[in-house]
Amino acid sequence: MRFCKKLYLSPSIQDKRRQIIWKLRTGRPQPTIYLIALAGNEDLFEIYHSGMLKQRYYKKKENAPYIVGIAQGYSGAVDLVSEMLTDVWRETNSYDVRAYFKTAARLKQPNNE
Repeated sequence: MRFCKKLYLSPSIQDKRRQIIWKLRTGRPQPTIYLIALAGNEDLFEIYHSGMLKQRYYKKKENAPYIVGIAQGYSGAVDLVSEMLTDVWRETNSYDVRAYFKTAARLKQPNNE
């Protein structure tokens, strides 16, 4: 599982970031947590329930989603996607979310190539 350095979080889980990521990595159940990932096809984002990542398919490195947001509840995930798209448009005047998050990762890690 890979996480973006500029990870978007719902306001209700801001203080629980480390605990939620730890639970995701160790396979602990989190019934109200939804993950927003970059889409594997031409779509912009995909929304996953946290339980989906327990499947064997997602444990392979090449299938692991690139998580860019964590939300509480599905409606929270939809609101967070809306916020993310607004930020992408404001910063780049386009909806190229892949380039936006790649740039955000480079800003946090200057030696990342």
